[in-house]
Amino acid sequence: MTTSTLVNDPELKLKHLTNMVTSLSHRLEVAKACQNDQLTALLEQEYEQLMIERKTVLFGSSNPIRVWFQRLWNNFADTVPGLYQLQIKQTIDARGQKSWSAYYPKTGQQLVTESEADLQDWIKKTYWAA
Repeated sequence: MTTSTLVNDPELKLKHLTNMVTSLSHRLEVAKACQNDQLTALLEQEYEQLMIERKTVLFGSSNPIRVWFQRLWNNFADTVPGLYQLQIKQTIDARGQKSWSAYYPKTGQQLVTESEADLQDWIKKTYWAA
């Protein structure tokens, strides 16, 4: 006979979600490196679902109607191409100096940097971090 226990500890749930996002981030990097657009799209959808779950844990599900509307909105937003898509642009000035600008419409956060490493760190912290 199998038994299961429902854990209702928000701190433990957040730790679990963070671990899932870390794993998902690695899987996404591999999918992008292999130029597997279909897998990349699926992993991005999975990320959005994890973020919904994270919000539910952080803010509680004391108002199920609010949670339901948030999920409805996020599902709708996922169908609108580019609504929440991370936007990254690379520019090269007259001296040949590269710079990157990144913008995440979902949060309104943006970055302008000359360092590709800084750009990658920002993406991990802003877009993929829990």
